[in-house]
Amino acid sequence: MPTKTSSKKSADNSNACLLFLKNRGGRAKLSQLNFSRGVIQALITQNIAKVRNTGTGYYLELEKKQ
Repeated sequence: MPTKTSSKKSADNSNACLLFLKNRGGRAKLSQLNFSRGVIQALITQNIAKVRNTGTGYYLELEKKQ
């Protein structure tokens, strides 16, 4: 079970990943990301981001809000 400290750290890392993606135009190559798999998976699970195979590599992209 996550502690308050670990969940706060995870939230900070998720926010850092979101800022990273926003600064890169909303997408970045998965091989260039230095965030943990758990942080990336949390963004995908919360429907904030998705992984797309472009044929030249896998990219993590922010979901477009309607």
